[in-house]
Amino acid sequence: MRFVFRSLILLCFMLGEGFAKEEKPAPKPMPEMSMGSDKAPIVMINYSSMTCAHCAHFHTDILPKIDEKYIKPGYVKVIFRDYPGDQISLIAHQLAWCKGEIKYFDFVKLLYANQDKWLTASDPKAALKTLVLKNGISAEQYDSCLKNQELMDRIIQTRLDGQKKYKITATPTLVINAKIYPEALSFEDFQKIVDPLLAPTLKKVKVKKK
Repeated sequence: MRFVFRSLILLCFMLGEGFAKEEKPAPKPMPEMSMGSDKAPIVMINYSSMTCAHCAHFHTDILPKIDEKYIKPGYVKVIFRDYPGDQISLIAHQLAWCKGEIKYFDFVKLLYANQDKWLTASDPKAALKTLVLKNGISAEQYDSCLKNQELMDRIIQTRLDGQKKYKITATPTLVINAKIYPEALSFEDFQKIVDPLLAPTLKKVKVKKK
């Protein structure tokens, strides 16, 4: 079953935090976190939620294969965008940014790799805290990170912008060269989509080698 967002719950949470109580300038965008060459002919935007099981599977099992065959050779660039679907995922997304851009991917990997443990705990928030405290985040940094209203607003804005632009209803949602795929793709599915798009590029490479 695909992960369908509890949008109303998150919206109520946002309203409760005062995010939408009054008109104010939109928060500045989050830094663009990406893997791959800026010259890659294929650009994939990955909208994912930390509490989405399909997203965890994509990051832990599918992405390494894409990295080896498409990202490292320069064929695909992947842009990662936070798309929290509930309060716990919002907390997890905040923690992924807790030590800044340089550690973002490390914590995304850590949180997804251990998702089945912290998400199924009797107290997921406490389990998240235990996990990150064991992996380089101090208690002071943890508290500061979750109290950072600007960070929360910016993450939520990323979600709102993605929802408005791509009509996202489930995660993961992948946008490959501007075409939307609102579903979890297997590596084989990904290949079927990307290989035809790469055909002109690979043909040019072969011609140059002759």
